[in-house]
Amino acid sequence: MLLSVPKEPIVVPQPQTPDLPVFEAILYPHRSMGRRGYTILIAGTAIIMGLYALTFLVIGAWPIFGFIGAEWLLFWYLFSRHLRGDRRAERLRLYADRLVLERVDAKGRFSAISLQPYWLRVILQRGDEPDSSLYLGSHGKAIEIGAFLSAPERRSFATELEAVLGRYRKGDHLTQTA
Repeated sequence: MLLSVPKEPIVVPQPQTPDLPVFEAILYPHRSMGRRGYTILIAGTAIIMGLYALTFLVIGAWPIFGFIGAEWLLFWYLFSRHLRGDRRAERLRLYADRLVLERVDAKGRFSAISLQPYWLRVILQRGDEPDSSLYLGSHGKAIEIGAFLSAPERRSFATELEAVLGRYRKGDHLTQTA
């Protein structure tokens, strides 16, 4: 079997370099308890409430046994729902030509918006107060970000984002190598 060799070289397309972000930040609410703490809490309350329930069962107050069990099941259900219920997160990625804000709300719905970073302003309203607000403003419109962050976290992030956008406007993102 003979194979013919083409006279012109075959050009294999090279994969394009991925569009790497110059800056990326992921914001999410603070969690005071992890999975291990949750397991310890649920097991501890089950043991304590189980001992109380058995005590009432032994002394003949058997209806209380059922109420304690129902109370613990309600506690477990509500605490489990609370633990997995807050899936909010925001990701800001600054590319050479755009800033992308991606959001996941408390119900898990995803949304994304792309902004032109050169005209973007970081607006921290009432920065010294506990109920401060952080916005990204552009062309007369503003989008609130980091609503679930504490006031010091909002101030810190606003300062960092302003510095990053300042370097972007100076053209520092053009000199970075991947």
